[in-house]
Amino acid sequence: MLREYYQVIDELRANPNADLSILDNVAVSAALVSRQRQVERERGEGWHQTGETRIVELEPKGVNLDNTDGGGTTVPVVQLDVCIDVGDVDIVDANGSSVVADERPTRGWERHTVANYDWENDPAGGWRVSTSQTLEQQPCDSAD
Repeated sequence: MLREYYQVIDELRANPNADLSILDNVAVSAALVSRQRQVERERGEGWHQTGETRIVELEPKGVNLDNTDGGGTTVPVVQLDVCIDVGDVDIVDANGSSVVADERPTRGWERHTVANYDWENDPAGGWRVSTSQTLEQQPCDSAD
């Protein structure tokens, strides 16, 4: 799921004609809104991405299959920490000049909550990233 999530983000940022609705297949809730705004802002600036994000490490942090929302519906969640490598990723303006800060780290950790709001109808395929946050910790090992 998270590999697909990053692939969709990369595609949307690389191709200004890609339909934002494909984000609905991998994100929901706060993560969906946040990524939509990011892509719309970058497109409005005339920016696009080159290169691809790579997952280096993935660490499960918690699973709650009995989680319920306010209405009593079961919404299972899984929390995962992911170390991503963006060393091959650049964001360029309409002239092809990089807009990425020189001091941007190439690797970093993000924590994702993946939820299934359609658990009863689609327990295997209903999973979507619902929240994401950047973690302030040492990047994963770059020895690979």
